[in-house]
Amino acid sequence: MELFAVFGQPIHHSLSPQMHNAAFKYFDRPAFYLPVECPPHELLQRLDAFRQLGGRGVNLTRPLKELIVPHLHSASSWVEKAQAANVIVWQEDSWVGDNTDVQALMAYIPDTGPHYFGKVAWVLGQGGVARASVVALEAKGYEVVVFGRRSSNKSSWHYHWVEWDNDMFRHPHCDVFVNATPLGQIGENLWDVRPEFDPHTLVVDWVYRPNNTVLLTQGREAGCRVVDGLSLLVKQAVLSWQLWFGSVGPEDVMTNAVREYFYG
Repeated sequence: MELFAVFGQPIHHSLSPQMHNAAFKYFDRPAFYLPVECPPHELLQRLDAFRQLGGRGVNLTRPLKELIVPHLHSASSWVEKAQAANVIVWQEDSWVGDNTDVQALMAYIPDTGPHYFGKVAWVLGQGGVARASVVALEAKGYEVVVFGRRSSNKSSWHYHWVEWDNDMFRHPHCDVFVNATPLGQIGENLWDVRPEFDPHTLVVDWVYRPNNTVLLTQGREAGCRVVDGLSLLVKQAVLSWQLWFGSVGPEDVMTNAVREYFYG
């Protein structure tokens, strides 16, 4: 039996076990995927314990994506650019990492077509998902502005950092607007800003519980195209299989698994 897991804190909200276990069942693969609650200071110890149990591959969620990077034996260029990894695999007595969050968002971001604000993207947040979003958008040629609350991080990882400003969010002047924070997620603080979006803005929300977030509803009401967190979750999971098994996972199977969870 091969073991896989998602490590994070909190972890109770994760739908990764539903997706991956459905895919294992579909292929009749002797493998099991489980959630692991993991405080940041115990990451290495719990990874070691997981390995002792025969663990092979791990997804990482907040707040662990940045913490794992110094402990990887090798990593993809996406990890190096984002300084965050969301998927690792045990190979030849060491951990190897990739960032499929970057690749998942890139799949939904247009690099052609009209750009009414000069191909400008706004990213809200400073964690691993925000870093991945910045890398994906810059790879598509966007000028990215990062909005964060922790001014001490201003010069640490992105040159165009702006202090969090609800007034600016009410009238976003950007071609892509990305929420890479937990705001609006069940059990987290509410999304309490009502942006007046230009209908040409693409609105992205990484939150997937609920999937129809307040932010996405606001985007749809303004006539915007939106990218929901569930689509991004499935896409990064499908791409995780590339690192683990050398081929992508079954996207339809994983999508149906999370839809069944939500809608029965």
